[in-house]
Order: sequence, then structure tokens, then C-alpha cells
Amino acid sequence: MKTKFLLIMLFIVCTISGYCQQSPKEYLEISVDDLIAKADQYENKNVEVIGLIVHMCGVDGKKMKLKSPSGAILKIVPNDPEESFDPAFKKQLVCVQGLVEITRIEKAYVDKMEKEGTLLCHIDHTPCKDKLWVNNKIESGEDIAIVKKDIVNLREQLQEKDDINFVTIRSVKVKLLDE
Repeated sequence: MKTKFLLIMLFIVCTISGYCQQSPKEYLEISVDDLIAKADQYENKNVEVIGLIVHMCGVDGKKMKLKSPSGAILKIVPNDPEESFDPAFKKQLVCVQGLVEITRIEKAYVDKMEKEGTLLCHIDHTPCKDKLWVNNKIESGEDIAIVKKDIVNLREQLQEKDDINFVTIRSVKVKLLDE
């Protein structure tokens, strides 16, 4: 089933790769996987990617999690910090154009989050802004296990390198591909 899904996604990406190029700015078409693998080469560059929106921040709609057919994840934020994303993007295949930014997480940050027992956003590992969810997890005692799991995951990633790159696209355009 997973293989079939990946093949379908790959076919869709290949057939519509130029679909959303309607902007006067030039955008480099790149796969999400290549962007993540070579993030340093694309930092501060305009790119165009296609992927599935698998999550949108429920607090303010200002962050989306875009997934490639192979499972690679990008964070998508609006170029204008006052804007939020259309909830219709959730669970949809989209084309995103925007500027690549990289956030680096180092061991000191992970140590601090562990010491504070901070519940982290699963999109970008910053402190979660959903106060209701955070408070519910604290009251139920589930917060400790969640924090521990997140910290273990980050530490495993840090074993191989000095920092973890989280790639973000500051989007100027997001378009549904089934329009």
C-alpha cells in the first residue's frame, strides 16, 4: 500500500511539476527530498516544491507540515507574518513557491528544552503554542512522556552531527494542485 501511494505521488509530481509556475519571479523546481538533502545550497534561494500538507497548526494556521512521497518533511510559513493559511490546504497536494530558510537546532537547545520540560511543536520543535493542549497534557501527566520522546528523537539525530537542519519555505504562493 505504501509503495502504491509513493508511486502515485511520484507520478503526480512528475506530471504537474511545472503546474504552478505563473509568477514573474524565477523559482527553481526541486523535489522536497533534494531540498532537504542539499539545504545549505538552497538557503536564501527561491524554490518551488510539490508535496502533501499533512498538518496545519491548529492555533493560528501559520505553520504547515509538507510531506514528500518518501516521507521527508518541510515547514511552510507565510511570507507575511500577519497571514494564515487556508484550512482547505490540509490533506491536499500543493505547489509551494517561496524562499528557503534553515533553522539549526544544537545540543544546548535540546538540553534547555529537556530541563524546562517544554512540550514541543512537532512541526519545528519550538515550544508548542497550543496552550489548551499543553495544559491538558500537563494536567493528565502525559507531558513527561511526550517531552522525553521528543528529546530522545532530537538527541538521536544529533549523534551523527553537531546540529539538526530544519528547512522552512517562507511561501509567497501556495496553490492546490487539484484545481
